[in-house]
Amino acid sequence: METKWLEDFVSLAETRSFSRSAQLRHVTQPAFSRRIQSLEAWAGTDLVDRSSYPTQLTPAGQILYAQALGFLQALQNMRVLLRDQDAAS
Repeated sequence: METKWLEDFVSLAETRSFSRSAQLRHVTQPAFSRRIQSLEAWAGTDLVDRSSYPTQLTPAGQILYAQALGFLQALQNMRVLLRDQDAAS
């Protein structure tokens, strides 16, 4: 699993559009879709209901969205702490 998959997924959850999220993430829509599919394969379940428009998250997708927000924020906080520690040395 790659963190960019989580970042992509968060973008999709917030925009509710594959094409808009792909544009925001600076990738083609097919590449963006493959990354979401890779995340779903890693998770072992569908995260997005592709039959609805605008895009809706499945119940598993809603759980992942909440967890991904916290994880990505913690990762960013860790980066800041490490850089602050390096600057203080």
